[in-house]
Amino acid sequence: MSSKLISGDNDFFANLVVEVVQVVKMTNARGEVKYPIKGINILKAHGKSARDSFLMNGYALNTGRAAQGMPLRVAPAKIACLDFNLQKTKMQLGVQVLVTDPRELEKIRQREADMTKERIEKLLKAGANVVLTTKGIDDMALKANQCVCC
Repeated sequence: MSSKLISGDNDFFANLVVEVVQVVKMTNARGEVKYPIKGINILKAHGKSARDSFLMNGYALNTGRAAQGMPLRVAPAKIACLDFNLQKTKMQLGVQVLVTDPRELEKIRQREADMTKERIEKLLKAGANVVLTTKGIDDMALKANQCVCC
């Protein structure tokens, strides 16, 4: 609280800190009170004022939208958490395909795109309207307007 940056807003931040610590307060079966400070996270938003700080009671992700046209809020959100990408599936390294007819090559490329479309369709059919992925997202996946991808 003695920082040069926030010293002018001591009261504001003191109240915010007390409010946050009260939210994570836990009482065990023996009546002992604990404050798991590691349960508190600070997310920084560049370009905002320090006075814009607030308590988000819940879980916040510091991420962005994959495309500008996507909504900022989705309610009720049905979130799909993926550990695979939504990009065109490509052959693995070391796989060699000999093609003598150029039309066959186009069929292979089309099948790669279809596999991604099938994944997206399954997500939408499951009811997901927000997609969080640790991998990449193809432009084709972003054009599936029914979901927000991050």
